[in-house]
Amino acid sequence: MKSVFRLLFAAFVLFVPRAFAAPETLPLADAIAAALVDAGARVAVHVPATGATEVFDAFCKEAGQPKIYSYNEEVAYAVAHGAAIGGTRSVAILKSHGFAKAANAIVDSIVAGNTAGFVVLVFDDKTGGHSDTVLDTKALVDGTKILQVSPNPINTYAEIQKAFFTSEQRQMPVAVLLDSDDLAQPVEISRKTIVLAMPAYRRDVYRYLLCPLLAPYQQRALQARLAGKETPEDKPALPVVPEGLPPKFKATATTYAPVFDAFGKIKGDDAVIAGDAGTSALFAFPPYDCVDVTTYYGGSIPLAVGLHLSGHTNAWAVCGDFAFIAAAHMGLAEALQRGIPLKILVFHNGVAAATGGQPIGPDVFENVLGGYSKYVRRLRSDARPAQIEKFLSKAKASDRLEIVVIEVP
Repeated sequence: MKSVFRLLFAAFVLFVPRAFAAPETLPLADAIAAALVDAGARVAVHVPATGATEVFDAFCKEAGQPKIYSYNEEVAYAVAHGAAIGGTRSVAILKSHGFAKAANAIVDSIVAGNTAGFVVLVFDDKTGGHSDTVLDTKALVDGTKILQVSPNPINTYAEIQKAFFTSEQRQMPVAVLLDSDDLAQPVEISRKTIVLAMPAYRRDVYRYLLCPLLAPYQQRALQARLAGKETPEDKPALPVVPEGLPPKFKATATTYAPVFDAFGKIKGDDAVIAGDAGTSALFAFPPYDCVDVTTYYGGSIPLAVGLHLSGHTNAWAVCGDFAFIAAAHMGLAEALQRGIPLKILVFHNGVAAATGGQPIGPDVFENVLGGYSKYVRRLRSDARPAQIEKFLSKAKASDRLEIVVIEVP
């Protein structure tokens, strides 16, 4: 009942017309950019693509932000999701093919949800005029189960603002489906500004840590949110690390424990830590509480970039070497080109420990890491506790990107 009251109350105060602002006629691309700015979007991500780029460029101009393009849609989407979890309204501006490429991150974002409003603009190319093939975009979006709206050009400005409002109230991302061929069409808008304050991030591993040990509860919570109902209260007990973990995780977790003992001492109360699917993410549980957010395999670094962009400057990423190779390393380009002094822990044991110990091929990890060698520090997991703590403290104090590789014998 309380959330319903808040929803009704907010509906009356959501939009405030700009003082003395007369209606404007703008190309639809510019009207979309205005809607994003007026909705309070502060983080926007985009991989260059016809249609979507026009809107992203218009947004950057309207918002007074530099144009920083991303290289991979899955990574870009995770950056925006991390920012929204961190408490900043965010938007991912993607072409339909980019939405398909980001689907792994998208389906996980639906389960994990968000703190501040999170909207993905999906630009369709119905005739294949600027694509390698024609997608059934609506079927693709439907398949992800994401909340969605398909406005016509005339009401697009208002529908985008409502999408942010819906996302914030339902704590789920919302997709807005648009047609690239409509972007030059003139539309009339009366600009309004969302006045609701952005909600603050609160640590909640039941929501933001996607993990097999929590999956049954998280699926029930998802179904409740999809139905617009309250989140179920019957949360499972969190396991104690390492004693309470399943046998297949316990041995590896015991090996990692000395590092997390030291990490817990130096990370600081303001740290927000993005993990990766695997054993290291289980250190989200007591008594360590050293991971806060985990979604798809390889999402740790992009999520940490987004958390940093949302104002959590003491953001860390934690992952294993297999996940680093698989996808996480692609987030390093985002950190570097945005000038973010991100801190990253990579556990290097040469295998995919959480899925049966599948080996990493010879030299693969070193070759992937090689382009970032000047940012790398190395330490063994069985070093003296005081040495590990001192080592991690130096990385935390650094004003640049730091990749701390923990060699696990």
